[in-house]
Amino acid sequence: MSTRYIEKHIPELTLTDLSISLWSGCGQIQSGLYNSQPVVVKLSEIPENINHQVINQSDFAKKRKDKSYLNEISFYYAPRFQTAFENVRPRCYFAKRIGALNVLILEDFKSKGFQNIDDYKLEHIYAVVKWLAQFHAQGLPLINSEPFPLGGYWHLETRPDEFEKMEFIDLKRRARYLADSLYKAKYQTLLHGDSKLANYAFDKSYNVLGYDFQYVGSGIGLQDVMLFMTSVFDGEECAKYEESILNLYFESLNEALSSSMNIKEYELLEHEWRTLWPIVWSDFYRFLNGWKPEHKKITLFMKNKFKEVLNQI
Repeated sequence: MSTRYIEKHIPELTLTDLSISLWSGCGQIQSGLYNSQPVVVKLSEIPENINHQVINQSDFAKKRKDKSYLNEISFYYAPRFQTAFENVRPRCYFAKRIGALNVLILEDFKSKGFQNIDDYKLEHIYAVVKWLAQFHAQGLPLINSEPFPLGGYWHLETRPDEFEKMEFIDLKRRARYLADSLYKAKYQTLLHGDSKLANYAFDKSYNVLGYDFQYVGSGIGLQDVMLFMTSVFDGEECAKYEESILNLYFESLNEALSSSMNIKEYELLEHEWRTLWPIVWSDFYRFLNGWKPEHKKITLFMKNKFKEVLNQI
């Protein structure tokens, strides 16, 4: 779909420079102006053939990816989300599918002093952990009031192709147990779903904005924490910082829930989620083993988490 057509359909918008190509040819991100405000415009559309060296481009996989873009539009468009998360994500001016094209118009967070980083410090990591606790605290009442799709991109129901390819038989045999343990947890919240360093922006005071919400949905908060750790730590660092990350997360979550959840209820939540921590790692291990068994994120730390699960069942 041409730039001219988009600008004709959205007269408040003027597109300028091409900035970034989306994952595997699924669109692009451009800068622009919306009612004279600097914006970033995400234009996504699923091609006939996704250009990826690992993924088998089945019809099921194409539909999964297409649903993820619609899921993101819903998250930005729904008024209940705009109110709950207005301070932790970029402001959204427009979210709609036009024909087969998904259009998101978001404020340019660079104009607000935020930027992506590659050279990160522990302060950045801890800032995201606190951000996740705040996000999950906001998500708990929303989950309790209405149904949501499962959060994340690796849950078992959406990965039948990868499940069939799994090479680690012990892990494959426990896949259903791992998934059900997470699905049946009493305390569910709203997950970011793709919590990696590349999906956060920071200002000079370590304030955080999250974006790329294609896989937002229900789950337990530690699923986001685990995925974020895999994006900034290797296996040895995961072992080194595991305790401090978990303690900071739960301290921050407790503080964020202090006015809406009594202490006994919070303690039950924390106990349940800490108990599920090895299962969270093992469930992601299951996905990686079927998707790319040589992936660098499959570390001794991750394998040991699965051993913990085996010792408990």
